Amino acid sequence: MRFAETAEEDIAFSVSPLLEAVHSWHVLTDPGHHALHVPWVRRCRRLPAALRRRMREQGFLVADYIPAFFESRAGDHDADFADQLSAVRTLPPAVLAVELARTLVDTTRWTGHDLVRDPAIRDAVLAECRRTDADRAARLDRVLTDPLPILEEALTVLEDYWSTAFAEEWERVEPSLYESIAQAGARIARQGLFPMLRTLAPQIRIDPARRALRLDRPHHHDIAVTRDRPVTFTASRYVWPHVRVTCDAPWPLRITYPSLPLAPAARPTSQEDTLTALRALAAAPRLQIITHLSAQSRTTQELATLVGLSPSVTSRHLHQLTQAGLTTTRREGYYVLYSLDPTRFDHIATTLAALAPRTDP
Repeated sequence: MRFAETAEEDIAFSVSPLLEAVHSWHVLTDPGHHALHVPWVRRCRRLPAALRRRMREQGFLVADYIPAFFESRAGDHDADFADQLSAVRTLPPAVLAVELARTLVDTTRWTGHDLVRDPAIRDAVLAECRRTDADRAARLDRVLTDPLPILEEALTVLEDYWSTAFAEEWERVEPSLYESIAQAGARIARQGLFPMLRTLAPQIRIDPARRALRLDRPHHHDIAVTRDRPVTFTASRYVWPHVRVTCDAPWPLRITYPSLPLAPAARPTSQEDTLTALRALAAAPRLQIITHLSAQSRTTQELATLVGLSPSVTSRHLHQLTQAGLTTTRREGYYVLYSLDPTRFDHIATTLAALAPRTDP
């Protein structure tokens, strides 16, 4: 996913009650994979037994692949859960069949479009499924024949889950999602788009020099984000530890990312930590290096040229900055790239701001 120089004009942020409910249902299909959401898993043990049974029966819908139709009206801040669910119900059956089929097949081998459009592929996949999992084959056959009844079964369960439990949870988490969006916007305003992207998840790889974002998925696309094809970042607590990407037509570009911190909370910055950082900054060459790194990640050789020092001297300055936690490194092929650690700078700034005397207006 490649961004233009004016990338801030080609992105948007949103929250979605429907997507959040769906991702929380996904958590319940495999609780052991979602350590941060154990409190919700335990609370859901109190759900009525009949509802829990129906959620298990319909859990195929959210167990792995999350159908893109759940993103209907996800960018509409005025849409509530009922509005979004109604939008799903109005989608064409062929579109629904494509997405439902993807929940039941190996998407690295087959696409929903293949199954809907090509009878030969459909028959081959159904025959293979019947040999390995007769129940899944029967469900897939129903989806491809008439997706509406099977979709309605699942949406009815989702409605009951919402009214019984998740509506109250949404009231709790919605403010924190908007707060995380505000924080992302503030970071973009201060530092640009790519420092914000680095905070999303370990699965995301950033190449500031090419202005590119890459996620490792067995689903290859090279996408240019433009004014005509913008990308929406949807904040979610319950998507963790995943990052979910929608990039296939007819759906808009979307990245659903965890609003929860993905790294352990940083310990408070001690006086010694602050002194170490300030000592590292207290030299003109190192401040020059920081300035050049604020634009993008760079190698030792690049920085040496930019600051007018030899690579060996530049390397010593970089070592001191890294020891102070101000820079991080990652290897790309032969080269080691240095980047700033924005979280470390935020902590230092907060510590210094706390030292300033407070005066009443």
